[in-house]
Amino acid sequence: MKKFLSYILFAFSIHAFAGIQVNATRVIYNSTSKSASLSISNDSDDTYMVQTWLDTGDASQMPKNLPIVVTPPILKLATKKEAILRFIYSGSGLPQDKESLFWVNVQEIPPTPKQENVLQVAIRTRIKLLYRPDSLKTNLQQQAEALKWQHQGGNLLVTNEGPLHVTFGKLMLKSGGKSWTVNADMVKPHDSLRVSLPQGAQSANNMSFTYINDYGGYTEIKNIAIH
Repeated sequence: MKKFLSYILFAFSIHAFAGIQVNATRVIYNSTSKSASLSISNDSDDTYMVQTWLDTGDASQMPKNLPIVVTPPILKLATKKEAILRFIYSGSGLPQDKESLFWVNVQEIPPTPKQENVLQVAIRTRIKLLYRPDSLKTNLQQQAEALKWQHQGGNLLVTNEGPLHVTFGKLMLKSGGKSWTVNADMVKPHDSLRVSLPQGAQSANNMSFTYINDYGGYTEIKNIAIH
């Protein structure tokens, strides 16, 4: 989940409380379903307007004519209320041999400040939407276990030969009595990711790692050999 401070209303005293909460860290859209959904809630004491849209990876763009749409694109959410966003695939335009990645943008539009001389910031939350064809016949656990790891120069190269995206938490490398914890991002389907290693970690020949599962939690894979 990523949050952005999107725009400023006015000056001096800063209010940056996120009124709109997104109640998940990712949406999995299985192709056997007619739609997917995401719950959002207004935890503040004010009514907010909310704008929603999808992008394909560039947070500064609002692309048109995507094969998946989010509805409603704009809504009013009263205090202490919830709303459901729905994602609907047109039925064509996405590959059926791999997962497709989109980003859900939830932009809050706060009410006019009740006090004068207030700098009010609107927060945008951005989470992943993964469209997963049923024809893939695999799951994220199998995909994570099948990743291939090898040293390449001063980097660690992870290769994903499968059709799903794998988003990492932490990599834990070991060599003798030493260990290193390394951050990593996401490896796309049928692609590779280079991870920079700290000094000394190039000698590691064994590792474990965590990945983010479909529920937004962390699952650990242990005792991985590095070639």
